[in-house]
Amino acid sequence: MTNPHRLIMVITILTIIIAGVVPVCAWPNRVLVTNDDGIDNPRIIALARAFAEVAEVVVVAPLTNCSGSTNYVSAFQRHQVTAESRDLGAGIEAWGVDGFPGDCVLLALSGIMADRLPDLVVCGVNSGPNLAEAYLASGTIGSARIAAQLGTPAIAFSNLKSDDASMMSVVPAWCVSLAQSDAVRSLGDGEYLTVNFPDGPADSVAGVRWAGLGEEVFHDAFEFEGEDDLGRRVWKHRWWFDDGDDQPADGDVALQRSGWITVTPMRLGDLDEPRLEASGALPDWRAP
Repeated sequence: MTNPHRLIMVITILTIIIAGVVPVCAWPNRVLVTNDDGIDNPRIIALARAFAEVAEVVVVAPLTNCSGSTNYVSAFQRHQVTAESRDLGAGIEAWGVDGFPGDCVLLALSGIMADRLPDLVVCGVNSGPNLAEAYLASGTIGSARIAAQLGTPAIAFSNLKSDDASMMSVVPAWCVSLAQSDAVRSLGDGEYLTVNFPDGPADSVAGVRWAGLGEEVFHDAFEFEGEDDLGRRVWKHRWWFDDGDDQPADGDVALQRSGWITVTPMRLGDLDEPRLEASGALPDWRAP
């Protein structure tokens, strides 16, 4: 006699196969959201709410604008940070931190979320682009770099204007789609992505492209302004963007300027391995 429980199980499996339905584990299940523009910025709120539709979301972001802070962590000097609870909507745990993006990621992964780490860290969306070598100064990308250093894959999103309603309405949901794609699920140790959106409106976006880093766009100068009341020399810093004339066609600068969403794969590591392998001669040490 046929076992009725076994028969039910077989029928269920066949039904799933015939229907073409294959159960898949959702990912990411738990997400940390941060930025460098501050927790009250409408872009981080929109990003957090989009991810809250598909995952458990914890927002840990600076209380104030910290643009240009790279991956600086003030807690290494202060040995503390403070965090205040914020209400950013249903399904979102949110904390505003009196520190920098680097502090926020370190606090989240080593404190607030330490008992159950996120699958992914998403950073942004930054107001302006972070193209070419600007990744060295960006607090948005710096927070992704800290996450990757601590073993959690990350994406840094840049160039979304809060007053562009067409892009604000579609970019957060697209960020979720990217997070759920193999491009992100396959990120290995020390890897992260930096994404730059073109200037809107949304119906002018050409599409999405992988892109390398372009040539220099970020320029600095110090101008002497005189002396203060204590006789100290005062230098005024200014910076500006200039793409130049020699941008590679497949680089993030040229593609982003042409209307493409650029996705650039990044990896940690400043070790000069070829030079280490070469093992050139070093001077002897002779103690006095």
